[in-house]
Amino acid sequence: MAGHLIRMGGQMDIDRRRALAGMACSALAGLTRRRDAGAAFADPGLSGIEGWHPLTRSLLERARRIDHGYQTPDRGQAECAIRRFSDASGWAKPLVIKWIDTPADAYDHLRDLGLDVLLDMGPTSFWSRSLPLISPEQAFDRAFGVRMIANELLRVEHHDRILMAPKLLAKADAMSANLPNEAIFRIRAVSAQIGWLEASLADAAAQAISNVEALLSMGESDRSVAIDHQLKVFETYENGLMATWETPNAFICVPMTAKTKPHVCTCPVGHRT
Repeated sequence: MAGHLIRMGGQMDIDRRRALAGMACSALAGLTRRRDAGAAFADPGLSGIEGWHPLTRSLLERARRIDHGYQTPDRGQAECAIRRFSDASGWAKPLVIKWIDTPADAYDHLRDLGLDVLLDMGPTSFWSRSLPLISPEQAFDRAFGVRMIANELLRVEHHDRILMAPKLLAKADAMSANLPNEAIFRIRAVSAQIGWLEASLADAAAQAISNVEALLSMGESDRSVAIDHQLKVFETYENGLMATWETPNAFICVPMTAKTKPHVCTCPVGHRT
């Protein structure tokens, strides 16, 4: 009986998540139909979900507008945003920013350091230092819905594929060259360790929007330090930073380019090509 109740409770939780997902998709359809750029806290037309904070709606509207026009990223503004977040979050290490043009170039640079050196480096932690603890469950549910919409608007999966491409190519090249299994394993190990150092700013920005709604749902002021940390993460991506890799000697940054910027789709979910 107890096992049945546990399974039933788990199913109810899954069904609730599915319902939230449907509501989020409905809101996304309403959001993407809106074209005009309103004021900073304009209602972006979120049909299907009521009661979100104006700041969350504003961030989703800004997310929808990112990359229109394919402007060249302003590295100076992006670097200032990185340093503002670093200072505000209490990052103690020296921040030596090294710009590299593409994810493929970043991969080559890190690969050339060698597996032994890479294994001595810890996993990325820069952008996750200010993640809030979310409770109660209602706040989590609201954040979950926002995160789904933010993922779509910021094309998180698209960016993940771009960052994964150099790793997949390295493995494919090794296999097509008929390298020994040991060499292929080493290449895969290098790629895996590079992945531990890597942070997608699309993913970090989507999480930041979700965190804003969660914090506000828990009673946080929209002028609080915690909210400000999340806004700084979002603004860094908004200023054109695509990804970072943390190493002891440099904080490697890759900007958005015309080749890496995602196509911004304004059609509703389910009608994308």
